[in-house]
Amino acid sequence: MGNHLFVGFPGTQVTSETRHLLDTIQPGGVVLFARNIDDADELRALVRTLRTDFHPPPLIAVDQEQGRVNRLRNIVGEAPSIAELKHSGGEKSARDFGHLTGRWLRESGIHMDFAPVLDLELFDKTVDNALHERCWGKTSEEVLLWAGAFLEGLEGEGIVACPKHFPGLGGATLDSHEKLPTISRSREQLLSEDIAPYQRLLGRLETIMVGHGHYPAFDGEKPLPASLSRRIITDLLRGQLGFSGLVLTDDMDMGAIAQFASIEQATVEAFNAGADIILVCHTAEKMLAAHEALTKAVESGRIPTERLLESEERIRRFHERRSCQV
Repeated sequence: MGNHLFVGFPGTQVTSETRHLLDTIQPGGVVLFARNIDDADELRALVRTLRTDFHPPPLIAVDQEQGRVNRLRNIVGEAPSIAELKHSGGEKSARDFGHLTGRWLRESGIHMDFAPVLDLELFDKTVDNALHERCWGKTSEEVLLWAGAFLEGLEGEGIVACPKHFPGLGGATLDSHEKLPTISRSREQLLSEDIAPYQRLLGRLETIMVGHGHYPAFDGEKPLPASLSRRIITDLLRGQLGFSGLVLTDDMDMGAIAQFASIEQATVEAFNAGADIILVCHTAEKMLAAHEALTKAVESGRIPTERLLESEERIRRFHERRSCQV
């Protein structure tokens, strides 16, 4: 069941502890953070080790956006903010920066970028929802124009783009890294505004990341993270919108999940809700617990065989399409 997990680890090298962790889980992917990246040569060596020493070789992913979310800062320096990109030359500047970001990642051996952010900028910086300076616009049209251009450039360099945080965290007044936010927007608002960029880009997306917000318009008043919601992942994203690619969750090590459920419960519920890939990026004990929970849930039948096989097939098709690049 490790191929349904993306995990993280500390440090810029594969230590004996990390090696044991990856050998045990055999994850489908590894997520790199600033803690893993000091310089270009060291990063390439780390990626080479991850791709040659572990079987099956994991995909390598990163959050490389712009401005303050810049995992490659030690290598490429400061990245321009969205405001600077918009000011410097229209949507071409966003597309060019997507190409540049894609080249940085490709040259480092990284396959997937958890970007662009497709959330709407609905609040100013006085609201701490962790999205300040990360959103490409206040309206769906703005987001589609600018984020779409960045995505085009990124994909043009062979990098898998993974837009986030479906169905949209723009209406959050809390930071999901800390607490579960409730997005009190109507179903009509969400469909016509927050979800519209995904819908317009859907034909070219291979992966989408689901966030940890609670949406009463879809799930009622009882708190439930979207990443654990069958109504949002299976009914809305797959059924209503017709998305057939890989669905990833945001990091299950975040506060929004910790206050809601154990890592074991959250992992199994996310998978049964329709997620293909579960992210657990920071705590080794939680990574191991998530792996064990998935394995036991399959063995006990809590995860139905049909659900497992459909997800395995999506992962197989993804790797088949990307085989020449990963």
